Amino acid sequence: MQKQPTRSAALGRRARAQRGEGHLKLLVVVVIIGLICYAGFKIVPAYVNNYQLRDTCETESRLFAARQKTEDKVRAAVWESVQSLSIPVTQDQIKVEVIGKTARVSVQYAITVNLFGYDYTMNFDPAGESPII
Repeated sequence: MQKQPTRSAALGRRARAQRGEGHLKLLVVVVIIGLICYAGFKIVPAYVNNYQLRDTCETESRLFAARQKTEDKVRAAVWESVQSLSIPVTQDQIKVEVIGKTARVSVQYAITVNLFGYDYTMNFDPAGESPII
C-alpha cells in the first residue's frame, strides 16, 4: 500500500516547480530595461545637443533682428556652438537670412545612430525667428 502525500508535501513540490518562473520574469525585465537604457544613451545626447543649438539659433536671431550683430558675427557664433557640441555640420549649412520683416537663423543636419545593427537617421532643423525692430 502506498503512502498518500500530505497536503503540505504537495504544496512544497508545486512551489519548487514554480520557483524558476520568478527568476525568468526578472531576467526578461532586466534585459528589456537594459535595452531601453542602451538606446537612450545612444539617442538622448543628439536631442540634447539639438535643443542647445536651437536655443543658440533663437538667441542669435534676436540679436540679428535688433541689429546688435551682423550676419557674419551671427554665423560665427552659431558655428562656435556647433563645434562645441560636436554636431556634424558644415559652415554652409548655417543659414542667416531676412525674410520680409523677420530675421531667421537655421541649421539643417542629420545624425545616424547604429541601434542593434540598424542605422537610425535622425533629421534635425533647429531654427530661431525674430521680428526685425
